[in-house]
Amino acid sequence: MVSKRLARYLYAINIAIPLLMAVIAVLLISVTPRQIPIAVLLVAWGFVATAAPVGWGTWLSRVLRDEAEEGGGLQVAVIQFAIALGASGGGLMFDRTGWWGTFGLAAILLVGSAISAFAAKIHWEKTLDVCK
Repeated sequence: MVSKRLARYLYAINIAIPLLMAVIAVLLISVTPRQIPIAVLLVAWGFVATAAPVGWGTWLSRVLRDEAEEGGGLQVAVIQFAIALGASGGGLMFDRTGWWGTFGLAAILLVGSAISAFAAKIHWEKTLDVCK
C-alpha cells in the first residue's frame, strides 16, 4: 500500500512532509508552555519525520536509476553533514535565541525544502515531456 502511494504521489509526499514539519515547528512555538499539546506535536513530528527518508530514498532511486548506489552514498554523507551542522549551529543559535529560535529556523529551512521538492517535481515533469 505504501509503495503504491509513493509511486503515485512521490513528489506530493516529498513536498508535504517538510511543510507539515514546518507547521508543527511553528505550533510548538505557539503552544508553549502547555505540556499535552507539546507532547502531541512531538509525537506528530516523529511520525512525519520518520517517513521522510523513505520518500527521499524512493525519489533518489527514481531519479538516479543507474547510479542509485552512488546517490545513496551521497545522500548518507549529506544527511550526516546536515546533522553535524544542525547540532553545532543549532547549539549556537539556542545559546543566543533560546529554543524558539531553533524551531523558527527549522520552520524556515523546512519550507525551503518543500520549495526545493516542488522545483524538482517541475524539473522531472519537464524531463518526461522532453522524452516523449
